[in-house]
Amino acid sequence: MDSEATPARLERFHELLAKTEIFEQFLQKKLPSVKRYGLEGSESIVALMDQLIYEATQHGIFDIVTGLSHRGRMSILAALFEYPKDELIRKLRGGSEFSDESSFSGDMLVDLAKPATLSYPDAEMASAARVAVAYRQKFRRDVVIDVWTFRKRGHNELDEPSFTQPAMYKQINARKSIPAAFEERLISNGRLTKEGADLVKTQWLKSLNTAFAASDTCNPIDPMRPPGWSLLSAPGDYPTEDTTGVDIATLCELGVKSVTPAENMKVHPRIERFHIKPRLKKLQEGVGLDWATAEALAFGSLLVEGYNVRLSGQDVGRGTFSQRHAMLVCQETEQVHVPLNHIAAAENAGQSLGKLEVVNSNLCEEAVVGFEYGVSAEDPFTLAIWEAQFGDFYNNSQTIIDGYIASGEAKWGQQNGLVLLLPHGFDGGGPDHSSCRIERHLQLSNDPVDGHVCALPNIYMAYPTTPAQFFHLMRRQVKRNFRKPLIVAAPKTMLRLASATSSLSEMSPGTRFQPVLDDMTIRDPRSVKRIMMVSGKLYYDLAKAKNENPLGEHVAIVRVEELSPFPRQELYHVLARYASATDFVWVQEEPRNAGAYAFVAPRISSILPKHAVLRYVGRSEYAATCSGIESQQTTEQTQLVCEAFDGLRGLVADLVIDNIASRRGRQHQQKLDKPAAASVMSASVSHRWTNRPVYAAAQSSDH
Repeated sequence: MDSEATPARLERFHELLAKTEIFEQFLQKKLPSVKRYGLEGSESIVALMDQLIYEATQHGIFDIVTGLSHRGRMSILAALFEYPKDELIRKLRGGSEFSDESSFSGDMLVDLAKPATLSYPDAEMASAARVAVAYRQKFRRDVVIDVWTFRKRGHNELDEPSFTQPAMYKQINARKSIPAAFEERLISNGRLTKEGADLVKTQWLKSLNTAFAASDTCNPIDPMRPPGWSLLSAPGDYPTEDTTGVDIATLCELGVKSVTPAENMKVHPRIERFHIKPRLKKLQEGVGLDWATAEALAFGSLLVEGYNVRLSGQDVGRGTFSQRHAMLVCQETEQVHVPLNHIAAAENAGQSLGKLEVVNSNLCEEAVVGFEYGVSAEDPFTLAIWEAQFGDFYNNSQTIIDGYIASGEAKWGQQNGLVLLLPHGFDGGGPDHSSCRIERHLQLSNDPVDGHVCALPNIYMAYPTTPAQFFHLMRRQVKRNFRKPLIVAAPKTMLRLASATSSLSEMSPGTRFQPVLDDMTIRDPRSVKRIMMVSGKLYYDLAKAKNENPLGEHVAIVRVEELSPFPRQELYHVLARYASATDFVWVQEEPRNAGAYAFVAPRISSILPKHAVLRYVGRSEYAATCSGIESQQTTEQTQLVCEAFDGLRGLVADLVIDNIASRRGRQHQQKLDKPAAASVMSASVSHRWTNRPVYAAAQSSDH
């Protein structure tokens, strides 16, 4: 027994062990069929954790983050962290840990958490805790304590371990429990009285019985939120989005600052030629701004407004495609300079400036994404972004996405605003460098198919096609009064595509992100017979083909920029403009069993005119994300673009026939000398849109 342990510490160890044992016995008696993954056989872990906390406080540490495995979580929460016992028992009996059960799914028993500021718990345990904390404080390195324990029951309370390990469990069942053995040693050494020991157990058991009786009627207290989150709120059904534009003069200044090196710093000549000079030229002209410039303007404008921005991922400072250069490296001294962290104080209108943190992390995606989720959970006013080197690499972090990003708010009532930038696009990169698996992220979205439920989904997903759209997405993420995770199918070829640029006016005051972009090349909406709906970079291939097609004026290409929540209202209003359209097509470059098609098809169909059918144009089903043969992929891309325009001549012929019928109808109406009414044509087509729910223009809003 630890000779340095004070009587108070020994009494504390006994109290924790006794409470743990009584708690486990109580639950086994009251709720024998509940799997709680008890701590019986490993009770000394509670005392070890308490000793670690005690030692930490001796070193001036008062903020400790504890991660627990499922084994023994109930006992540790109840005995050590003083989780309200009535709420804990309520959960054990099948109730919710939230006061509003309808809003959250809740989590498993063994995943409950509570924020909180060895064979025996003897000399080895106390000394291990003391050395571990001292080592961590002195050398600032991680420490692992390897604790050997056993479990009295099976993997859970319904298992019978002696089925497969009879000899071991014959010995385990013959042993005294760890708390009982420790209590006996303390009493025999005169460090504890039998009366004192019994009093601890009697009072604890009484409190458990009281909590059990109160568990039916207790009103759970919702989990405590970290500082800062109280300033935010739960989103409404359709929150009204404020504009996210910025004064053009400010944008110009920020753009210049974003490529201004430190004094006497020698920048690589290629960066000077292909990055700095072109950006300055485009800023001066106010047009032709590329993706990296729009991103820098978004980050810089947020910094000026006091928000922090954190960007992590492999080579994010430079950018996978050498497009970003958020950090400049001196070619002589290797000094690193982050230009946006040197904005003049005069430009922040008296507010404190935020900080841009650029973290070139390693390729352990699961660990990095998990850490960034924690960063975003800690501070809602930091725009935390993880960028995959290629979108395909996100799959190594699938556990974090499934268990935290997509479901954390539903399970724990904790909002999170983490952004995932996943470079996506079929450009010859092959199966592992082309797809961020849009379909998988959309499958995680709980956006309702029929649209009758008006709550916002658990995650946002967007595939923007212009730098200005991306600019507004980044700003919107922290400017709104709630937080949702955002997954962005980020650009690759669009980064330097001449047609995929924006002007400063598209980011100016009064502008915002648009979930749907209409075809602005259409002069006469009545002439449109086919509507192509598309998301992402394929739009530019279709737009080029339309421009080269003599019948292109009869095709409208509508971009769905935001996929979750699906923009039903916005898309409905755009489609309803084209009263003559009879052919509705979803076009994508991903295979049919991938991409957005399975997600958008039922949602688009729900707002189409009666009897209208949504057609699919794209690659057929693939096992891999795409072909690894570049020539084959190029051929497929050409074919699907051609297929998107097939049959257009027949549709135009139908339009001519409709126009002739319309004119004859008007002439007949005039002969009858009756009051003018809607034309035959307009009557025959416009009524089709009344068969679907009509969204009033006043109710339309940006998600």
